[in-house]
Amino acid sequence: MLNSLFLKSKSKDIEPQEILLDDFAKKKEEEFGISKKRMEVPLSKRSAIVFMSCFFIMFFFLLIRSGQLQIIQGESFAAIAERNRTTISSMQLLRGVIYDRNMNQLVHNSPRFDLYFQRNELFLKERGHLKRVSEIIDVEKSDILEKIEVADSEQALIKESLDHEEMVLLQAEIVNLPGFSISSKIGREYKDGDIFSHVLGYIGKVDRETMRKNPDKYNIHDYAGKTGIEKFYEEQLTREGVRIKTEYDTSRNIKSEEVLDEKEEGVSLVLTIDSDLQRFITERTKEKLKEINAEKASIVVLNPQTGEILSMVSIPSFDNNLFQKGGSREDFSSLFEDRGGAFINRVTSSAYSPGSIIKPFLAVAALEEEIITPTKKIHSPGYILIENPWDSENPIIFRDYQAHGWTNIKEAIAVSSNVYFYSIGGGYDDQEGLGINRIKDYLELFGWGQRTGVDLPNEKEGFIPSPEWKLETIEDMWRIGDTYNTSIGQGYLSTTPLQVAASYGALINGGRLLSPYLLKEIVDDKGEVIERTESKVIKEGFVSPENLEIIKEGMKKTTTIGTARTLGNLSVDSGAKTGTTQISKPGHYHNWITAFAPYEDPEIVITIVIEEVEGIQPVTGPLAFEILKWYFNEE
Repeated sequence: MLNSLFLKSKSKDIEPQEILLDDFAKKKEEEFGISKKRMEVPLSKRSAIVFMSCFFIMFFFLLIRSGQLQIIQGESFAAIAERNRTTISSMQLLRGVIYDRNMNQLVHNSPRFDLYFQRNELFLKERGHLKRVSEIIDVEKSDILEKIEVADSEQALIKESLDHEEMVLLQAEIVNLPGFSISSKIGREYKDGDIFSHVLGYIGKVDRETMRKNPDKYNIHDYAGKTGIEKFYEEQLTREGVRIKTEYDTSRNIKSEEVLDEKEEGVSLVLTIDSDLQRFITERTKEKLKEINAEKASIVVLNPQTGEILSMVSIPSFDNNLFQKGGSREDFSSLFEDRGGAFINRVTSSAYSPGSIIKPFLAVAALEEEIITPTKKIHSPGYILIENPWDSENPIIFRDYQAHGWTNIKEAIAVSSNVYFYSIGGGYDDQEGLGINRIKDYLELFGWGQRTGVDLPNEKEGFIPSPEWKLETIEDMWRIGDTYNTSIGQGYLSTTPLQVAASYGALINGGRLLSPYLLKEIVDDKGEVIERTESKVIKEGFVSPENLEIIKEGMKKTTTIGTARTLGNLSVDSGAKTGTTQISKPGHYHNWITAFAPYEDPEIVITIVIEEVEGIQPVTGPLAFEILKWYFNEE
């Protein structure tokens, strides 16, 4: 009895209350009908096999993956880990500087500091520090966020060219501004930026395409030439950057930096530009424009014996230092919205109707083709009449600006007789004309309608029309009136001031068409010349020296009895040709002149265009006189 009430286990005896609880549980099982069910069921053999198979498959997969990561990809992951500890970056070396022909320095290297943000997870989680950055650099927080979000690389440029106060404040607080860093670079400082900007150009952030083509030369922080000499001679002004190894601690603080290789810095350039002449022309031209209420002009001065460009002025201009000092949004907006086109180099990139500037080239063509002699005279009553195919009773009138009477070829150049050049260009009465095809051929011989090859980007070609072009483009036949208009530099014809100056150089130097150029020499850091530009002859011997001399004599008469008599007061003999071009703006004209001196052995040739001059007034002649007077007095 006692043994039935008290059962023993290995650990302890069964208490009486446990017997009562078991009895109670048994009754409940019977009540719910589960007394015959077992609460614990052993796994079946099949289930055990499936479970063990899954276990071994997972174990095998983890084993293979571990081997792949440690053995096959171990080196690459080790490299990634190393890059988290060290980085290899390139640093752009000092850019070569630029001098004028007298070794006056026009461009200086100067330190500059840019603010960057490194995009990472922190950017997604925390933005409170952006407010402080916004206060320091005076840029709206929303603008900073936009720059970070739209950046096409991991490093977003927040602000270029920090001023001294911004740089000091940021440097003092940079540890509390996660993600932000200050990059130190060598920028450019341009002397008299607005005077030389169209020649020198400027540098800016390197674009992705340039980086892709030169991965060892540029990184995302670097700068490259964007316009002018800076762009054209980018290869010479820069060299492959040095590589720097930077080691960080676990908090990404710099522990050490090491230069891995040494590179040569960019060479320096000596230009053909005379900076004193450039300044004088710029200042005097601005004064002249103000006097006549005009706004746009282009001036180029060449040495016709070599092709060297002594001065190149385009007005309006811009200060290229804005792109280095980080000008205000208003500064840039006013430049880009300027209808005058401050960024256009009018000497190389604007094409104009040449007006009477074309006439010496028609004259030499007529002499070469022997349709005129130096002594033959053509009468100018002030106009010519041609038959009107639509109204026979009302002939078409092509006017001269005045009646010149009987003139020979030299006098026609001097007084700029339209009737004379209508006659030798398109033919009139018993005078045979060249016709548009021969006119086109001779203009092309002198370089019109094609680039001069100047060492600047974005040069325009100009344009010489033809009957085929008109039929194809305008869907109209070529008419005699088109030839007459072309003969006096009007109609569809266009050319650049630089083309005109270079072609006049060939007229006055004996028939050598030279490619104009701006680079005189390349020098090393000690000033030693390592390369010198030689004159490039495009073509020569295509016209007879005797005919060229006749044309040259006609241009000398322009300064004594013709349209540029102001130049007759110079201390040296000179020659010139003027031109006035009709434009779409009523009552306004483009005013041209090309002049050269000294007459016997020309040293310089100058071409001036002043745009939209009100009325017929001689403005380029007096300006050319002042420039030539200054030049020869200075010489």
